[in-house]
Amino acid sequence: MRENPRSRWHFGIRLLHWLTVLALAAQIAVAFGPMNGPGMAAMNWLPLHMSIGVTILAIIVLRLCWRNFTQAPARHTSRLLRFATSFFHVFLYVMILAVLTTGWLGYRPMPFMPPARLFGNLPVPLAPSVGALPARAFAFVHAKLVWIMLGFVGAHILAAFVHFILLRDGVMRTMFFGRPHIASREAQLAVDDEAGSSRNRP
Repeated sequence: MRENPRSRWHFGIRLLHWLTVLALAAQIAVAFGPMNGPGMAAMNWLPLHMSIGVTILAIIVLRLCWRNFTQAPARHTSRLLRFATSFFHVFLYVMILAVLTTGWLGYRPMPFMPPARLFGNLPVPLAPSVGALPARAFAFVHAKLVWIMLGFVGAHILAAFVHFILLRDGVMRTMFFGRPHIASREAQLAVDDEAGSSRNRP
């Protein structure tokens, strides 16, 4: 059964959102930190890099499935703004999945090198060949998509600060933990009263 609109996202959605943030932050720190080191640094950190990527994929899939059974908090915004927000989030998800997919397609272990293992135990299955494109081409696309994804992540963070500091419309509170803000409760009660009045009109 779908949940009724509320002042905040469901607890599970909020938890998965912040887990995604932490996992992406860890992935970026590894990719632009030790994996950029000299020699075999990238190969040494590759198992952790791929393990975090699989974790991000699992979190996103679970979040999308969970989202299908919940409703977004009620917001007093225009239909155009809601459509633009939804489109942006969909494209952000697509970019993250594209980065993960091209990273997998670009993975080929070097000769005489043991294959990377996820979480220290699970072997990484090799991606199938896609046409005439070599794995090196996917690795190149993977690196370029990372920068595009980071641009969208930066825009997402900037929009969050605009809502929180300038607009102060309570959008950020829908993803926070703790006790609901009194203003959010009053806003939700107003929405419920308006909805009830509309149903009772002849």
